[in-house]
Amino acid sequence: MAEILLFHHAHGLTDGLSALADRLRAQGHTVHTPDCYTGRTFRSLDDGIAHAERIGHDAVLEVAGRAARLHPGADVVVGFSMGAVQAQYLAQHLRRVRGCVLMGGVTAPEMLGRSWRPHVPLQVHVADPDDWCLPDDLHVLERAVPHAEVHRYRHKRHMFADPAVRDYDADAADLFEERLDDWLLRLDAGRAGPTPAAM
Repeated sequence: MAEILLFHHAHGLTDGLSALADRLRAQGHTVHTPDCYTGRTFRSLDDGIAHAERIGHDAVLEVAGRAARLHPGADVVVGFSMGAVQAQYLAQHLRRVRGCVLMGGVTAPEMLGRSWRPHVPLQVHVADPDDWCLPDDLHVLERAVPHAEVHRYRHKRHMFADPAVRDYDADAADLFEERLDDWLLRLDAGRAGPTPAAM
């Protein structure tokens, strides 16, 4: 079983993400949910982004670093949109991280100060199209991490996996969780690798 750091999106640590963390715990995983917003959530994405900008990029990354220090057994990182930067940063910089899942956000590895560690499995979930996760950025990451398992959800909205936000799509969210659950099982078995798939 994995010990997971799950990083929230710009809306904050919503009830939807907390419920996902609980479902993962029910499967036997240990899940920590660092909260950049100290309890605040935002229905409006614009309000959430404005709050994140007030906090600042460096402070958001510091939350990730602090969470990693607080939970030294955490070896898998999962990030949603804004939280994808935190997850990807730790996957690239923390040697104990053995797997990374990015949902609705990707960054060119060199922008985070280090290349991708070649033996770290990566799973990516992204709406297609997604104004917040641009194709060029995803292509750069795919070139840098050729073994990445990328799932595109056609005609869905950015944060389709979270029932607490307007983008939610129940069918796509269920498929996302099925793929995440399967990937975690394969990660534990040493078989987390690329599987072509699209919706």
